[in-house]
Amino acid sequence: MIKKYTIFLSLLNVIFGQISMSDINKLSNDQLDLIKQELQGEPLSQDDYINTEESVEVIPETVTIESNTPSAPSLYFGYNYFKRDINFFDNVPTPPDFKLGPGDEIILSLWGETNSRENLILNKEGLIYYENVGFINLSNKNLKEAESVLLEELSRIYSTLKDKDNPTQLMLELGKLKSINVYFSGQIENPGINLIHPFSDIFSAIVQVGGIKEEGSLRQVQLIRNGNIISTVDFYSFFTDGKNNFSSIRILDGDVIHVPIVSRRVEIKGAINNPGFFELFDDESLIDLIQYAGNLTANAASSITLDTLIPFSERLSDDNARVSVTVNLSTASNTTLNNGDVANIGFIGNVATKVEVLGRVKSPGLYASNGTLKEVLDLAGGFNDPLYRKSIRDDEILVLRKDANQFYGLEFKVPYNKSDNFNLIADDKIFIYENVNYNNSFTITVTGEVNKRGSYQHISGMTVQDAINLAEGLTQIANSDGIVITQNFISIDDDGNTIESFNQVNDANLDYELASNSIVTVLALENVVSVEGNVYNPGLVTYVGKKSVKRYIELAGGMKKDSIANDIYIQRANGKIKRISRFNRIYVSAQPGDKIIVPLNTSPKDFDVTAFLADLASTLANIAAILIVVDNQKD
Repeated sequence: MIKKYTIFLSLLNVIFGQISMSDINKLSNDQLDLIKQELQGEPLSQDDYINTEESVEVIPETVTIESNTPSAPSLYFGYNYFKRDINFFDNVPTPPDFKLGPGDEIILSLWGETNSRENLILNKEGLIYYENVGFINLSNKNLKEAESVLLEELSRIYSTLKDKDNPTQLMLELGKLKSINVYFSGQIENPGINLIHPFSDIFSAIVQVGGIKEEGSLRQVQLIRNGNIISTVDFYSFFTDGKNNFSSIRILDGDVIHVPIVSRRVEIKGAINNPGFFELFDDESLIDLIQYAGNLTANAASSITLDTLIPFSERLSDDNARVSVTVNLSTASNTTLNNGDVANIGFIGNVATKVEVLGRVKSPGLYASNGTLKEVLDLAGGFNDPLYRKSIRDDEILVLRKDANQFYGLEFKVPYNKSDNFNLIADDKIFIYENVNYNNSFTITVTGEVNKRGSYQHISGMTVQDAINLAEGLTQIANSDGIVITQNFISIDDDGNTIESFNQVNDANLDYELASNSIVTVLALENVVSVEGNVYNPGLVTYVGKKSVKRYIELAGGMKKDSIANDIYIQRANGKIKRISRFNRIYVSAQPGDKIIVPLNTSPKDFDVTAFLADLASTLANIAAILIVVDNQKD
């Protein structure tokens, strides 16, 4: 059964493999019959789909994840966000809430009544020293706050700073920035103290130290300052919805960023947009997991299979540590998941909803089955085109339908004018056959020494003489015995492959019936005869009239020793082969363009009794013939 189905698939591959879907209407009637025959064969049983270990490749379920390779996306959601380079530039605008601290450089500019520009660096206590004023505390102040402090302090020595009529302007800018020291702990790629850019938020700080390990939580990242947790960041809202609620939290020198271990992680796969491993809070359910994974695909089923891992506290035995249950999407919001659970979203099965149109239509292919045969035929095109309609056999539209007892065992023949009353069902196969008589575009070609060379339409029963008549007869130099016919020949080799070749038809006469695409070649009249093989002077010999084969062999120097006299043959210009024995080579005459072949005996004997007796008999016969002629002349 498997072999039969394989042959069917191979036949379909041969038929469809060489043409595009747009050319499928070029299927011949024979090809349509072949498809119909195979469809009506016995279907595969369920056992036919079960094979042995010899033909089944077992694919392991274990998936190896390259967690630290930026170019390879991880199945662990969110970690690749941190696996990238980040660049800061000196010309990045200063964040409005940036706090000055020890080591920062500020540029103080005064212009108006007083003009000056000074670079000042905050010391370890966050103070700057200004001549004639003293120390000024700018620690933990943003630029606007620091500018107000300096305006107040410097107005004691520059009275015009507050003069409305002739004021001196003051502006404060950041100069060179000092990297800040931040401590990283927990599941971080590079734990310990790290220097980071002072404009960094928690996200960019983690990027600068290489990201978070896959064992680390992305939803409970802690910012610790002076021993207190001042903020806990959940990055999932940023990854899934783009909500940035962490950039407003500034990092200061000496802060600690701690990444705890994931407490609950589950896997989701199947008909989901972003399958993988996700971290869940204790109060989150299966519906939250689906949303984090990008929601279901369009072809997802409503049933979900949960492979649940029983917690240690509830587990009676490791032998039954996992159970599988099926839940419905409607109850997903009430379904809680344990650490290590796997949710598998099923796919909806294929539903047969279409019929297939094959053969002589403008647009063959698949169409909806919820209609009549006429509706589908009109959609496939060709029946409302008067010229195209003539090329269709519309009196017999064939519909094959599946049967419970035999694969496509039901067959209906419906003429087009009654197709509006025939209702289709899914998986029907509709065959439209071609009117081959209307669309006969086969030709034959006549070339060579004819008065009108060219191609002519092939008609059933056309002979060589008919083709020559269409070409307005032979020219004056045509060889009427040198008409060569070549035509297409299709054969099957030992492996079942189709072999197509163009071969000469030997010994074709004027009454020979031509096939389509045949070529009729009329050769020119030659004035030579070719003598080849075991003769003393092989080659072309001048045609001296209808002399015997023996005479032309003599003109070529005669036969050499070890020639096989009984196997001499002559090949006519039209391909006909005639064997010449030693007894009749004096009677058979050669014609212009003939080829005489004298074979060589590759294993000669010292004395061939049979050849000697044959030569002797031939000689005696020739002498007897001469004596008879002489005797008749005397009388």
